[in-house]
Amino acid sequence: MGAQQQARGQVRQLHKDKAAPLVQHMVVGHGLRRLREAQGLSQQDAAKLLSISKYTMCRNETGETPCKPEFVLKAGQVYQATPEQLAHLLKILDNANERRWWQGSEWRGVPKEKLHTLATLEEVAQQIRVYDRDRVPGLLQTEDYARAVIRCGMPGASEEEIEKRVQFRLQRQRHFRQSQSAHYLCLLDEVSLIRGFGTKEIMRGQLNHLIQLDGNPRFGLRIVEVSRLNMPIGLGQTMLFDFEEKLLSTVLYEERDGGGLVFQETDEVDHRIKSFDRLLKASLSKERSKQRLLDRLKTL
Repeated sequence: MGAQQQARGQVRQLHKDKAAPLVQHMVVGHGLRRLREAQGLSQQDAAKLLSISKYTMCRNETGETPCKPEFVLKAGQVYQATPEQLAHLLKILDNANERRWWQGSEWRGVPKEKLHTLATLEEVAQQIRVYDRDRVPGLLQTEDYARAVIRCGMPGASEEEIEKRVQFRLQRQRHFRQSQSAHYLCLLDEVSLIRGFGTKEIMRGQLNHLIQLDGNPRFGLRIVEVSRLNMPIGLGQTMLFDFEEKLLSTVLYEERDGGGLVFQETDEVDHRIKSFDRLLKASLSKERSKQRLLDRLKTL
């Protein structure tokens, strides 16, 4: 029962009416958990020593309830952390409290709650692995393609609302490019290139953009063939974020209608990693993927 409760505590649904956890809070929680485990303390024992409930302890360690500086200091004393370890965690926590680019008034009305976590994951991750059966992922979309995708998904929205979401997505792309941090590996389902969004001209622009990205060492693109039998595509829409060693374990993010799901250190994360690796192995090589994009471009 305890293990089941802990697993559920590491799966968080992001709602528009709740504050979204930042990856920095996850990192601090993960760091405190490592210090606790190094002392051989269970969550229950540590919670008693820190005069909090086990529920609060679990939420602190997953980042769902952000740790306050005074709690980090108190926990550091209980866990016998070194001054250097404490200073590192407090620095990360201070960074989490800095004003983020999406908090500007120009983004009012954009569903930021489910995107806060996603944006910070993109900022901090060392590698991002993505598979989407239905569309080109957001960080790889051209402006016209993004507009067509968003308009299709929001048939009753005003042009102003659609445009604001488009610009928000483009801003995410700019920050990702400027960060020069993560390597981005995308398994692109060929179905998304055949079905497409917008017009043939928009799809040609999107295909050209993907072909150009092939020359960027930060991006890897592999095509999942639509005509090949027995492709292991059962993993569904997937975003896996990998981090520097010991910083944070792999995080799985899923977009859902009206929100999102964040998984940490659960069986589901491990299952999804293995499923992604199987699909990667079955996908076209880098060279053949580029040729498939060129071939598709000729047919439009």
